[in-house]
Amino acid sequence: MKSGLIVVGLAVSVFCLGGCLLVVHDETQDHGRGSAGAPIAEIDAVGKLSFDSERKAGYERIARREGLSSKAQVYLVEAVLGKLSFDNAKEQVLLTLISNPDFSGAAEREILENIDRLAFESSKKKILKAISDRKT
Repeated sequence: MKSGLIVVGLAVSVFCLGGCLLVVHDETQDHGRGSAGAPIAEIDAVGKLSFDSERKAGYERIARREGLSSKAQVYLVEAVLGKLSFDNAKEQVLLTLISNPDFSGAAEREILENIDRLAFESSKKKILKAISDRKT
């Protein structure tokens, strides 16, 4: 009788400890975000702000950040073009990103492929000029 209880207690303990190990492993997974995970989460959080001016200010802070990964820059471009309402806000954030010393080729491609999401010709011209000026 005593040995049966010990076996059942041991089995329950192993099961409980195994579940804890699984949870710890799951909580530490990266979920495919790589080192860009924190900035991407921050970009998502900024996108949830209520006012366009607040989102613009948040996106500009991120766009200024040196060492921003290429993946995070592309994600930022997508967010700026999708979440900001006014062309001048989009333009200012994109110009800030373009002036970042770590501006990536992937972010440049993302901007160029989606330049038509800017409504005004003047905004498009400023963005294209800023990209061109970086290469000279």
